[in-house]
Order: sequence, then structure tokens, then C-alpha cells
Amino acid sequence: MFVATSLIALSGLLFQTIAAPNAIGERALQNNCNRDNVFRAFVDPRYSASASAFCSTYIRPTVKATTTVKSTVTPAANGKRDLPVTTYPPSRLSSACSCILTATPSPTTVVTTVIATVSATTVTTSPTACSAATPIVKNGDFESGSLAPWALTQVIPPLPDYAQYLTLGVSSPGFGGSKYAFRANDQVASSYVEIDIEQSLTVCAGTKYGFAAKFYITDARDGPQTFVEAFVDDTLIAINQASDAVGPPIVWKTLTGSFTATSDKAQLRIAFIATDYLNVEWAVDNVVVTPATA
Repeated sequence: MFVATSLIALSGLLFQTIAAPNAIGERALQNNCNRDNVFRAFVDPRYSASASAFCSTYIRPTVKATTTVKSTVTPAANGKRDLPVTTYPPSRLSSACSCILTATPSPTTVVTTVIATVSATTVTTSPTACSAATPIVKNGDFESGSLAPWALTQVIPPLPDYAQYLTLGVSSPGFGGSKYAFRANDQVASSYVEIDIEQSLTVCAGTKYGFAAKFYITDARDGPQTFVEAFVDDTLIAINQASDAVGPPIVWKTLTGSFTATSDKAQLRIAFIATDYLNVEWAVDNVVVTPATA
């Protein structure tokens, strides 16, 4: 005589099932219940609660994992030997579960939480190196034979009223045997004469630059009231007040200065100035701007 004992949590009626539940359609619910050992154990009042809990999970539609259920069948107290372990196919379990449940269990919603760890990487971006095209001063030696890209921006007294008294432009000779230089000659009986030439430079903001140019001044008197001045963005960076006695010989000198660029553009202006003089001549050549060395 045999007694069906524990199922699932209780060790009793032993059966072992290697169940590979696929889609719920593979375990079709059956209306005709086969009262086999599995079904009888499920409806046994001692185990029905455990059976119901098991079945509500076993045939839940969203179960995906392989389920192994083991139960044990042991002989009654007067039994003479142990019965071997019995293996039931999944269809037997599904059939028995379908018979004891009044409704198909609601599908289980499985929520998978994925925690992603993002490692922040600090990227250091170096500013793009600035490199102004060279030469920074275009046509600084005037060897093109013309003034461009320089521009004549100021003449005092103004042209054309005093055109017969002022001679302006690129002419020969230049410094050191070169062909051209820029010259201005003043024959104006005026208390003040100024002639300016300018050009826009492409530079690197924050960079310090050196300025240099060759020049000469000749006048009828040897005095300090004739000037060559250099400005960047209207800031004076170089000035020379020396002059020669009326030439020849012409003595070329060097005008130097420096500035720090505040943007990527700089306006270079060279001014030729005289006060209360006639017969003054200025010349400039070899104008250069280069990054200053430490």
C-alpha cells in the first residue's frame, strides 16, 4: 500500500520531472482530468495548498527557465522496500495543475533592472595654435613698385589743395641697394605737416610682436622737429626725432618697437611729421613685424 506524501516543499510522494517549459501553448489546458498519482497527490487535503502554489507558478505564461521538480514516493510504514524514483513528463504536471486551478494564472511581469556605470573621462582640449601667415607686413619692402596693400590715410595739409607742394609715393632707390622705398617730400610753408600710410595685419591675439623699419629724414635744418612714428591700433610703439642736415649723404636708421596683439587683427600706421619746416624728405623701407623672442 502506498501513500502520496510531500510535493515541492514537503518530501512525500516522490516524482522527478525535468521540465523545459516553452510557450504556454505547449502545455494545453485539458478539460478531462486524468486521476493519476500526480493528480491524486495534488488534491490530497494535506498537500493541496502547496500544490496550488506550485501550479500557479509552474504554468504561469511568462516562465522561461528550465524547472526541475523532485518529489519522493516512499512506502507505508509496513512497506517492504523503497520504490524507485519516477519521472513524469511536463504534460502530466501541466494536466494535473490545469485540473486543480480554477483559472489560468495571470502572466508574470518580469522587470529587469540594468545599472549602467558610466565612467566620465576628462578631455583636455588645447587651444588651437595660432600661426599668422608670414610675412605679417605685406609689401613691407615696397619692391612691388606700388603702395598696395598700404593705404595713404592722412595728408595734412590736405590734397589736392597742396598737391604742388607734396610729393608722395614709391620711388627709387631703396635701402641697401634695393630698388624701391616709400618717400614723402614736403615743400609746404605750413606750421604742421603729417603724412600717414597704413595696412591691416593678421596676428595672433595675446602674442607679443616686434616692429622694425629702416628710415631716413633730411631737412634744411638739423633739429628735433621732424619725426617718423609708428602706431598699432592708434597706440604709439616707436618714434624717432633725429634728422640729417640736408643731404647727401642720406643716412638710413632703424626704428624699432613692440606691441601685444589684442585680437587677430592689428592696424599698423606709420606717420611722417614736421613742424615749421620746408624742404623735408622722409623715406621708409623694409618694414617688418615678427613674433618677439623671449
